[in-house]
Amino acid sequence: MRSAAYGTLIGVSSRLLLPAVLVVAALTAATGALAREVYQRPAQAVGDRIALPSDSSPVPRADQPGSPTVQRSPDAALHPDGERVRALLQRYFDAINARDYDQWATTVTTERVARTPRARWESDYETTRNGTILVHRVETVSPTRVRVLMTFVSTQALAKAPADLQADCIRWRVVYPVQEEAGNLRVDFGTEGSSSQFTAC
Repeated sequence: MRSAAYGTLIGVSSRLLLPAVLVVAALTAATGALAREVYQRPAQAVGDRIALPSDSSPVPRADQPGSPTVQRSPDAALHPDGERVRALLQRYFDAINARDYDQWATTVTTERVARTPRARWESDYETTRNGTILVHRVETVSPTRVRVLMTFVSTQALAKAPADLQADCIRWRVVYPVQEEAGNLRVDFGTEGSSSQFTAC
């Protein structure tokens, strides 16, 4: 009698276990698909340091170049140097927006400072404003060097725009090489920096 009851109990448990396992598997798959969709959707700058996907409209033309706060996509935020890169680029763009050559010089390598005279720098950036700055990805090149894929918007006088695009508002897609120098990250010269793409706003 006890043996029959035990067998019945095992049968009931087996019938209940299968649906429970299927429900858990379905929930796990749905959660994974949702996370993958969120992670792969294009990141938009939304006013926080980590930019999450959003359906918000782009910055109106009259409000360009947008916020000067440097933001990171979820992907860039996962990199071990993601926050150091964000902080460096914040100082870098703040210096340009403030026309502060001395501050800018603390954000780039010594070689770049040596190759960029103050007078030329001040002339190049005298009308420039940068905003809508988003770090999309940080890639490790070596223990002391990373590659930073980012976008930003600049506004400037037509006379200061690139020869290839005479526009007073430009959307940039760039790759910045960042090098560790004396224990600090610095924006460097390099082939990565020559791969800029730009379009008019």
